[in-house]
Amino acid sequence: MNYFRLLLFLVIVPYSNLFAQTYDGFSNKEIQSVFKQWNLDNWDDGGEISRYIFLNMPEFWTHAIINRKGNIKSLKKDFRKEIGEFVVTSELGQMKLQDYVKTSEKVDGLIILQGDHIVYEAYPRMFQNDRHLYWSVSKIFASTLIAILEDRKQLDVTKPIEHYLPELKGSGWENVPVKDILDMASGINCREWVNGAFENPETCYYQFEAALGLLKRTEKTADNAFEHIKTLSSAKPSGEVFEYTSVNTFVLSCLIERITGLSYADNIEGEIWRKIGAESDAFITQTNGTSVSHAGISSTLRDLARFGYMFLTDGRSDDNAFVSNNYFNKIQKQGRPQLITAYGSENYKLNNEKVSHNTYQWDKVMEDGDFFKAGFSGQGLYISPSRNLVIAFFGTADENGVSNELDDISRQISTSELFE
Repeated sequence: MNYFRLLLFLVIVPYSNLFAQTYDGFSNKEIQSVFKQWNLDNWDDGGEISRYIFLNMPEFWTHAIINRKGNIKSLKKDFRKEIGEFVVTSELGQMKLQDYVKTSEKVDGLIILQGDHIVYEAYPRMFQNDRHLYWSVSKIFASTLIAILEDRKQLDVTKPIEHYLPELKGSGWENVPVKDILDMASGINCREWVNGAFENPETCYYQFEAALGLLKRTEKTADNAFEHIKTLSSAKPSGEVFEYTSVNTFVLSCLIERITGLSYADNIEGEIWRKIGAESDAFITQTNGTSVSHAGISSTLRDLARFGYMFLTDGRSDDNAFVSNNYFNKIQKQGRPQLITAYGSENYKLNNEKVSHNTYQWDKVMEDGDFFKAGFSGQGLYISPSRNLVIAFFGTADENGVSNELDDISRQISTSELFE
């Protein structure tokens, strides 16, 4: 390329695209290789096998379609060069955000909204219209549906779960208020974080995921996940300490189905997806008619951001609003800091900052009112209402299981001079 052509190239090519990494997708040979290698032991270990599966879940598991409807919510493109040039701190050192996104092999996509304006967007390892697995970011759809039922007086979260699901009477769930399940403080003895939870068939949590078809079944595996849930015992009284386990979310989805008489997927479609102005249908992984409510939603990144937008002031004022001021205030102001203190608040931080509390399946609510939900292998949704900001991202851990650091980086961006 001679100097004249280079100058012309610099003039006509947008700055944001000049340094973008080109993503070409997977070749047919690579796809065939994934299908030859994957199994229920390795599919979520990280690396390219996992990335392909996260981007194409319906090719591997049965699923329900969450249909979009109506006008697409317009997201105005208002890219800000200084955001890409903002210097972030990570284990890779200090570098510009755009360089981190390009350099880290663990980032698949990142979008930042200020209001309904896209101020930064990058897809280094996925296409814009790809539907990526949320993993545990899926959980806040369950809690949002619970909040909607509360607003309609169809549900009282202070009541014990067996009031609505009598099959749980006599189990470790008995006398556990719905509120404690929402806040990951049920005290149930099915720990997701113990050694071997995902590898050892003798653990309760392994058998939960095996019943959902995400891990290999054994002779001990229940016919379905609800049958397994009914057998669980209590490890400690509920309401004492935050102890993260996805069985809580599964119980919430069963509760939603019982109250509404509709499938979990239909609840998401009718109460949320058709109201956010989604540009695409979403998917939710299902096995034997049971939704993987704790981890199974897949959508485009922009549609996840549209969901996040509904928690901002304008989103809560929208004609299709489903996040009430009551629910919003519960997230920001009505959590129980003592649950995090009992867990060990010194080890539960965001960008090395103290977390105020967790609640309604949101992992981390900060002192300034920002709140965040993380997903396995590098997914996340960060909301800063006071800054009118939504940050959403997808990722895939590397082959050593190490994920991106966009959770901490989101906090760095939100609290920077960029959004003062």
